[in-house]
Amino acid sequence: MVAAVTGLALASGGVLAAAVGTATAAATVASAGTRPSASAQTGPPGGPVPRGFRVASVTFVSPDDGWVLGRVTKGCTHAPCTAVLRTTNSSESWASIPAPRYKVATGTSAGLRRIRFADDLDGFAYGSELWTTHTGGSSWQRIKQVPGSITDLETSAGIVYAATTVTSSGKQEIYASGIHNDNWQRVTALPEAAGIGGLGDITLNASAGWIILNNRLWATQNDATWTKESFRCGSGYGIGSVAAFSPRKITLLCVGNPGLGSTTKVVYASTNGGASFTKVGTAPRGGDGGLLAEATPQHLFIATASGASWIYASTNGGRTWHTSKRIDDGGLGWNDFGFTTRTQGVAVEGTQANGSSRLWLTRTAGRSWGDQRNI
Repeated sequence: MVAAVTGLALASGGVLAAAVGTATAAATVASAGTRPSASAQTGPPGGPVPRGFRVASVTFVSPDDGWVLGRVTKGCTHAPCTAVLRTTNSSESWASIPAPRYKVATGTSAGLRRIRFADDLDGFAYGSELWTTHTGGSSWQRIKQVPGSITDLETSAGIVYAATTVTSSGKQEIYASGIHNDNWQRVTALPEAAGIGGLGDITLNASAGWIILNNRLWATQNDATWTKESFRCGSGYGIGSVAAFSPRKITLLCVGNPGLGSTTKVVYASTNGGASFTKVGTAPRGGDGGLLAEATPQHLFIATASGASWIYASTNGGRTWHTSKRIDDGGLGWNDFGFTTRTQGVAVEGTQANGSSRLWLTRTAGRSWGDQRNI
């Protein structure tokens, strides 16, 4: 998830409205997603943060407005003990709102793993099931139109995209819907994939988008057609992540040469939406793979982990890098990571909602990171 965000500025950089099979299908999904009338509702009234709340995932739609998904580990007497918190003041304070009636995943178990909001009303919680709200979290509904387990989901310009592993075939497929209406359809313009990794595979910015499928980059600029770009990483390398500052300015990370908890991380930049790339630099080797974020064309970040968890930063477009944050946590890794503005970024350390998971926030373009201990 990054430029201004609708649905957490993850490596995704922004987010997209793109084709669902054909231009006609895309138009159908987009128009069907139009809200019939304006609503003054901005979500339910909030309550106190429950004791023992453990964060799993975070999403912001503006510098002030954000949500976290997590689970309650103390005093919960009624399963599934899932909780959603909202802030309207840039995490200065949080309030509890209704949550999906499904558990949060721990370890490799089934459950919800991440949350995304498109705006104040339309939100999505996903993992082995998909749940949506169109009332700011006042109520949630399970969506059964998308089969399998959802590994990534992003939203932009009135459209939401989901990457799902279809249980019967083991193949990965891409589905899309208007954000307001849960009219999910498979994007038939994109192929089934043998597998994609999850977080960071869908990258959206305004009406442009990029999806990693079978170690190739697919792109759209016009909401109607998808193109398999010609770019390939070097021999033995794979596409690890894509970040977008604008529909034309994107950055791509190639990862390879693994060894002793480290990988070579080669950064490429494109100024034409992915039609061609230029190598700009190599990030530090520490960490297995990495997740890109592009706060500005010059300010790039990579979140990675192995024996520890790191955030690397570049202030010159990826030519040189330094360590922005290191956490000696045994390599818990990152479940969410990205920038909402040029200076404000968020990260969830830990890939399951346990006693070690934490929410981090920077308002200094990565020069310092604060542990959000108020939740």
